[in-house]
Amino acid sequence: MRIQRRTLPVRQTRRLSRATAKAAFTKCVEGRVCGQSCTIICHQCGSTSCQCSCSPYCPDAPEQLSCDPHKHPIERGIVPLVFEMKRLGLFYPCWSCEGHISKDGSLWKLPRVWFYCDSIVFVRLLADLIDSLKANAKLSVPWQVVVNFSDPDNPDTTFSLEPVPQIGDRSKLTSLQRDGDQIAKSLRFQISQQARLIQRRCGADFVRL
Repeated sequence: MRIQRRTLPVRQTRRLSRATAKAAFTKCVEGRVCGQSCTIICHQCGSTSCQCSCSPYCPDAPEQLSCDPHKHPIERGIVPLVFEMKRLGLFYPCWSCEGHISKDGSLWKLPRVWFYCDSIVFVRLLADLIDSLKANAKLSVPWQVVVNFSDPDNPDTTFSLEPVPQIGDRSKLTSLQRDGDQIAKSLRFQISQQARLIQRRCGADFVRL
């Protein structure tokens, strides 16, 4: 079967061009990555709104990243991925799990991050990133981006970044969490590079739209 490329309306092509440009030259979020609720005084510049010391390893990040910090702080095994996805400014993490082991030592829950985003271009770039990491043997198992659950009264769509379940899976949770850390470390640079590559391949007319 031959898959014919469809012709897009100019308005839709412009949206794709602008989203690709945003990913290619993203400046990340302004102010504290965790949001305005973080008012820790920076030991470098004395500000309460800078990113000088913003880090996924900040001891306050698990609480500050959560909308319900007391009951549901972000689990530490998934904090780096949630933090970097939010810092990039292209994704809006809304739920996460660091993964869990059952009483018999088998993998019970996969590590994953649910998120919103404003353009399917960003989802495509994220999928390209994890494919590249797997091709370069940077991940212990394949990961994927999937359409996920949304509340019945919520027309917005959520996606999930998660490992691909393996038949007879014997994956160790620590390895999957290291995968998440690797994706987090690669996120900003590789998504920007891939977006610029798309711009070059599409040509100057696409960039100018």
